[in-house]
Amino acid sequence: MNNPPKDLLDLLKRYNSDVQELTLALREVVLDELAPCFENIIEVYMISLVYASSERVTKDGICYIGVLKDRVNLGFHHGTDLRDPYGLMEGTGKSMRHIKVRHMSDALNPALRAYLQEARERVGHDPGLSTKRTVTISVKRKSAAKRIIGRRPVS
Repeated sequence: MNNPPKDLLDLLKRYNSDVQELTLALREVVLDELAPCFENIIEVYMISLVYASSERVTKDGICYIGVLKDRVNLGFHHGTDLRDPYGLMEGTGKSMRHIKVRHMSDALNPALRAYLQEARERVGHDPGLSTKRTVTISVKRKSAAKRIIGRRPVS
């Protein structure tokens, strides 16, 4: 659908190739279910790809992909409101829940689409039948000074 932006590919270089492939495969599934949508790629202590129906990520957030050292999480901002018919959701937060994605078979599991569709419907995001499946992408990276500080050894 959408070629990953260079900034995302650069950010993913710090992860092993399996995690990179899982991230990009899961991203395709999410975009396939949500586009047109807004994708915000955020570099914090991890890489987070946040999907929303508008540029107001906090208010209109649908889901996120959290890139971790050994896996990827597919998280839902209002996960406690979602049904969990496949028993995949984890977490104890007030509203968020996530699904751990460790293998390509997890990323391509058709059950993920059911969760994404319900999350999309619950926030009123209707991609419609439009052939225009655009994704508005923004990238927020740490400043160079913060990246350097973040890599300093602990004494």
